Amino acid sequence: MNLINSNTFNNLSTVKMIDSSIEHQWLDIKEQMNDFELSQQYIDICQKHSLENKWILVLTPKTNSLEQLNSSTHIDTSKVLQVNTNKVKINIKNVKTALSKGNCAAVILCNANLKKSELKKLTTYAQQGKTQCIVLNNKTLH
Repeated sequence: MNLINSNTFNNLSTVKMIDSSIEHQWLDIKEQMNDFELSQQYIDICQKHSLENKWILVLTPKTNSLEQLNSSTHIDTSKVLQVNTNKVKINIKNVKTALSKGNCAAVILCNANLKKSELKKLTTYAQQGKTQCIVLNNKTLH
């Protein structure tokens, strides 16, 4: 009986470790310092997801950084959706819907001030829809 309990305990800890790695797979938070780094992030993300033949949704992008995608011949920009939310706060419910439906390969949030609880919820919905959620933040120097 002790052996069974030990196996059960070991299996539980293995599952917990797997869940932790899944969380990192679906949510990625990155920081960049300038427009060049931001443009490079957009290019890297689009190249990574180009084979999935799904949309890439970019919320509140810096226009000049996103324009670099047009100069790259390797990226199909017809699959990149750009939504500017400069005048309103990003609606987390809409982001959850975009993540959970699975129509996008990736949803990129730019400079979204999200709470830890909101990030956890987004991770759950990203996993459900098999959509990578990427948060790009400007890194500020003090």
